[in-house]
Amino acid sequence: MKFSALILFLLFPALLAAQGVISGTVQETENGEAVIGANVLLVGTGKGAATNRYGYFALAGLSPGEYTLRISAVGFRTDERSITITNSDEHRLVVELLPSVIELGEVSIEATRQEAEARRLSAVDLPIEQILRLPSLGGEVDVFRALQLLPGVQAASEISSGLYIRGGSPDQNLVLLDRMVLYNPSHLGGFLSTFNADAINNVTLIKGAMPAEYGGRLSSVVDVTMREGGRDRIRGAGGISMIDSRLTIDGPISDDVTFMLSGRRVYLDWLVDLMSDEGSLNYYFYDLVAKTNIRLGDNDRLFFSGFFGRDVMGEPFDDDDEFSISWGNSAGNLRWTHIFGSKLFTNVSAVVSDYRFSSEFEEWDNTRFKTISGILDYSIRAEAEYFHSAEHTFKAGLETTLHTFTSEASSNEGEFDEFDPHLPTHRGTELSLFLQDEWKPTPQLTAQLGGRAFYFDRGPYFRLEPRLAAFYTLDNQVTLKAAFIGANQFLHLVTRNDITLPTDMWFPSTATTPPSYSLQYVLGASRDFFDGMYSVSLEGYYKSMNNLLEFRDNAYFSIFAPLEEELTGGDGRGYGMELFVQKRKGAFTGWMGYTLAWTDRTFPELNDGKTFPPRYDRRHDISLVLNYRLGERWEFTGVWVYGTGQAFTFPVAQYTLDIYDEVKLLYSDRNGYRMPAYHRLDLNFSYAFQWFGWDWKASINLYNTYNHLNPFSRYLDYDWSEDRWELKQITLFPLLPTFGLSFTF
Repeated sequence: MKFSALILFLLFPALLAAQGVISGTVQETENGEAVIGANVLLVGTGKGAATNRYGYFALAGLSPGEYTLRISAVGFRTDERSITITNSDEHRLVVELLPSVIELGEVSIEATRQEAEARRLSAVDLPIEQILRLPSLGGEVDVFRALQLLPGVQAASEISSGLYIRGGSPDQNLVLLDRMVLYNPSHLGGFLSTFNADAINNVTLIKGAMPAEYGGRLSSVVDVTMREGGRDRIRGAGGISMIDSRLTIDGPISDDVTFMLSGRRVYLDWLVDLMSDEGSLNYYFYDLVAKTNIRLGDNDRLFFSGFFGRDVMGEPFDDDDEFSISWGNSAGNLRWTHIFGSKLFTNVSAVVSDYRFSSEFEEWDNTRFKTISGILDYSIRAEAEYFHSAEHTFKAGLETTLHTFTSEASSNEGEFDEFDPHLPTHRGTELSLFLQDEWKPTPQLTAQLGGRAFYFDRGPYFRLEPRLAAFYTLDNQVTLKAAFIGANQFLHLVTRNDITLPTDMWFPSTATTPPSYSLQYVLGASRDFFDGMYSVSLEGYYKSMNNLLEFRDNAYFSIFAPLEEELTGGDGRGYGMELFVQKRKGAFTGWMGYTLAWTDRTFPELNDGKTFPPRYDRRHDISLVLNYRLGERWEFTGVWVYGTGQAFTFPVAQYTLDIYDEVKLLYSDRNGYRMPAYHRLDLNFSYAFQWFGWDWKASINLYNTYNHLNPFSRYLDYDWSEDRWELKQITLFPLLPTFGLSFTF
């Protein structure tokens, strides 16, 4: 409360004149879940708002008169009501939206309302209903794999759920689960993300034009909001796939308290065996999420969100080549929201996030390498959102985080016997402040003017980040967009490129390793056709990145040698164009995304100082998603993807130093060659039915339907019988049919 009062005193002292206000929350009729991103419009006035992550909205600065309030959201029936404003009336509403049977086949993955669309750039809302419809490998739907079907988003490989967005690496993405930071949101070595779709309310991807409230990463934000739990009765959802089983239960504890509990456990280890040529691979993962919503009154809510997950993978250390890898995230967030009057919405959070990673491997020649990496964060975050008028909405926030890092690597056997992984190698304190004004000077023009200030004590470093965006509507159909964004990242994820197994280590900026910094410029335009049935958007971007980190080619690893001395810095850039065409309405829906992109890196101490592409540089990327709903029970979804082959380093010649020396290979420049183009077709057929009073859905998935042998890797192998080198290719998945069964009650 003191923080909110301070924000008011500093930012809004002259904004206390009496004005008419309409405010409230928008929620689902069936279970009371908040409807995020619902459009609230005063018909005929050009004034409107979108609900925040808690379903709250406010329309302030209203003159006396009669108004028609229209509330709409994807998948719900539109609600309209008449409201009379006299003098300084304040109307507080609780709007409950009914699901629309007609619109179930009209799911959109972008904002479908002009008012919401006009204030969004490089951002996508992905409804869970759409994720559940997509084909999946093993019958397990995945949030990150759904995001990979959007323009500007690429996958590292066929088995990776990691996101490479506009030339950035996965560590440059800020991944939030109910505002808890997750540093490695993946299972199965990147094959699945940690998000159980049954427990999720909303997913928002911001590909670069980040508002001022987000910081700490260069590339993007993946903001995931969990369900709160229904208020009317106990509900459940679950599924059995060829990878795992899952179960989610939610409902009321009392009139003012709801809960949600969700768990998932893998049980089919043979899928991982498909990725291993030899050896007995032991693997399991599990994750558990929980959320509680406590209503303390009309103006107060208390939330607790928790996440716990762990992966363990490895081979017994009795073969020629053995390895052991384990990682896990634990996080908790206690949040209090309070509404002051009708115009001021505040949110205070206390967050704990703990990430642990370790890997160890031994090869036949007794080469050993061991990595231990971990981050423990304690954060306090306070935010205020002030709905001053239809022309101005202010946001401000303050966050402080205490980081504790454990990052060590060694190639020397026995060194870790003298190392205590519980003793931190680095500590750092991060402090950030953000301010933003969403200003609408005319009905056609909207501007987001703001910025962030960062302080990190390991340098120390103080940085300012501009966040500017503007949206101009030429007519009722076309919107022009532009943005300029500066971002800093004080955390670095560095990986050995000469080892195929994960060796990831998070490392903080220090006095000798400055933070990474990026500038991004975005221009775009969007238009609706045929009363919103079709939409087309086109965006171009240019992003520069400085102070990126990589290991040196001749890096030496020992726990007694400073790790930062084995790092080298360089710069990067990414630029391109993204086209997105979508059909939103009718039994037949879908979209097409096309990306034309370039990204490169320049490190003075790598590749002889010559510019080189990273592995995930992909010139052309196409995604085609088609969905057809046949009646109330049958549904068909097809996904076709195409991408330019990945860059990789490959031998170009062989040589010997003398006639008695063995033949050696001469390699190309770093990532100087390309894999063949990647493409595949996935199909999903689903049938909905009822059994024992429960709603069931059975699905058959065909992965790689036309059995294209996509290359996962290529290498040279010497054929002694023919006395020559042969080019060989590893293909992971041929045509793979799988089955899944899900239920709700």
